[in-house]
Amino acid sequence: MKDMKIVIPELRVVIPAYNEESSIGEVIDRTREACKDAEIIVVDDGSKDNTAAIAKRRNVKVISNPTNYGYGKALKIGFDSKTDYIKYFAFLDADNTYPPEKIPELYNLCKQENGVDIAVGSRFLGANKGMPIIRKLGNRFFALIVSIYTGKTITDAGSGMRVFKASLLPEFQDLPDGLSFTPGMTVKVLHKGMTYQEIPIEYHERAGESKLSAIKDGYRFFNVISNTVKNHRPIAFFSTIGIPLFVIGVILGVYSVGRWLTGSLFIPSFILTTLLILVGMFILMIGLVADMIVDLRHVVERMEKEMKK
Repeated sequence: MKDMKIVIPELRVVIPAYNEESSIGEVIDRTREACKDAEIIVVDDGSKDNTAAIAKRRNVKVISNPTNYGYGKALKIGFDSKTDYIKYFAFLDADNTYPPEKIPELYNLCKQENGVDIAVGSRFLGANKGMPIIRKLGNRFFALIVSIYTGKTITDAGSGMRVFKASLLPEFQDLPDGLSFTPGMTVKVLHKGMTYQEIPIEYHERAGESKLSAIKDGYRFFNVISNTVKNHRPIAFFSTIGIPLFVIGVILGVYSVGRWLTGSLFIPSFILTTLLILVGMFILMIGLVADMIVDLRHVVERMEKEMKK
């Protein structure tokens, strides 16, 4: 009798799911077909329907949360049941909007020699057939903001289809537990100087009603991006506030001097000019000091890592 070949997976695909009984079965089947040697984990995030039961019938590992913890928390739970042989993590949504067939391409971008730290499926490099115009404009806006803050051009800050190296997992533990997990991950990865690559994917209309709120989740996305930038690249954050105030103050100052030269002095405009310039400079100084503190923190972190080695 020949020895059976035991395949030890090094890729884990995490699928967070909340009330996705209409699509979870097909997503699992497509993922298994595309990633034959991968470990698949479905994190049922407190679903009130048959999501968990359908997933279990597909013979994949299912982790059931007692209540709805949130998208980011569900992903962390799927990542945290880590075993030493897992070298790469992938994740995608359970609503059948993302193509699992693209996971091998993302995986290879990370696994190849000199592979990237994180590979992302961009909904805006490929065909985008299922995203409402409001969400499309919002995602474009967030990608632009992240590109400006980080100095690196990206097209999709909130993509829910990614592959990354397992060694990076500790970097993502402090990210939000909600839907803003992915834009927070994007900002952190780019700020830390990790290698990042996007590939085009097709994005399709989801089955059932979207769980995203354009206003509420849009605000959360922007808040996460702003806070992440403020904590990791404060000079960029404070400059976006301080420089406009300073420039407006200078423009108003030129106007005020012009009025003074013509004999029509307006005292309040001089006061407002001085206030805007001083506040703008003060905010820029805060940014510079905060940036130095962040740089010092990174030096200490690097030293601690070297000492552990």
